[in-house]
Amino acid sequence: MNHLTSIDECRDSKDSKDRLLKNQESSIHSKSMIKMQHFVQIYMNSAARMMHPISAYVCILFSDRALGCMLKALYMKKNNCMFSPSYFSLQDIIQLTGQNSIPDLDKVMFIHTLNFVVGCNDASIFQHMDALQLQKLLNRVDDVLIHLSGRVVSNPSELYRSIF
Repeated sequence: MNHLTSIDECRDSKDSKDRLLKNQESSIHSKSMIKMQHFVQIYMNSAARMMHPISAYVCILFSDRALGCMLKALYMKKNNCMFSPSYFSLQDIIQLTGQNSIPDLDKVMFIHTLNFVVGCNDASIFQHMDALQLQKLLNRVDDVLIHLSGRVVSNPSELYRSIF
């Protein structure tokens, strides 16, 4: 009977360790998503500071990085993992931004197009942008981030805050 008791104690100990490990993983996972949200906010605050036609490329680069961090946070939440791919395909973006398996193609194409344009590394594309066009672009990025942020975190204090 003592033998059975010690086996039961080992099982209880193992179950306890497994629960502790899962809680630690969940905590690290949650912190990773919060960290990504923090990066989103930093990038967008930086983009807002660069919202001048002279620095349009840098402004758009920061906003693209903010969208990338948000996609990473969505990926980590959806797949319950701590790491995400460095690049998201069009299909990935469709899956990450859609709700109830209904893709939001407007958001998908906006994110993917912005990422493509920034990836061209040709700042001359943005030379003729005026301040109003740049503000409209950042407003759109801001709207997308506000929408997606609510799907990543549940605590209102950790949500993305609009730059406008």
